[in-house]
Amino acid sequence: AALLSITDPANVVLDDANSSVFLTRQGMEIDLGAVAKGYIADRVRDYLHKEGAELGLINLGGNVLCIGSKPDGTPFKIGIQKPFADRNETEAVMDITGKSVVSSGIYERCFKQGGKLYHHILNPQTGYPYDNGLISVTIISDQSVDGDALSTTCFALGLEDGLKFAEKKGVQAVFIT
Repeated sequence: AALLSITDPANVVLDDANSSVFLTRQGMEIDLGAVAKGYIADRVRDYLHKEGAELGLINLGGNVLCIGSKPDGTPFKIGIQKPFADRNETEAVMDITGKSVVSSGIYERCFKQGGKLYHHILNPQTGYPYDNGLISVTIISDQSVDGDALSTTCFALGLEDGLKFAEKKGVQAVFIT
């Protein structure tokens, strides 16, 4: 509760001219965890392209980036994990070529206390986990960093507004309630 007053994005000043960020309130911090794996996957893909790789699969756990297709020309089979199930159980399997698949969900980093589930996707307005009926959001996009940002954003927006936002951004999305 004491930190809610410094979670306002208006207190983050971007200085494009100097490629810098300024935080206006003492005690503020920025955590780039919501986009870090996507950014890293994109840089690994760029490096592999530079080294001559034409196809491959980068799997950073929750972030999968397909470079081209499989050697036989068929799409990669990418599964969406079944929430709260064993790691190898899938909810759906998709054919993916040259795209990124990124999921944000509440089923891996969570705990129960007093019969209530607490997870790591926090609402900056309340300081508590979002409670909007969603379990996960998966985004299929060209850039993994975009998928990372959009999966978390669409989760925060909830099913209806999240679907509209994904459509507006021109990406495919899978919502699990």
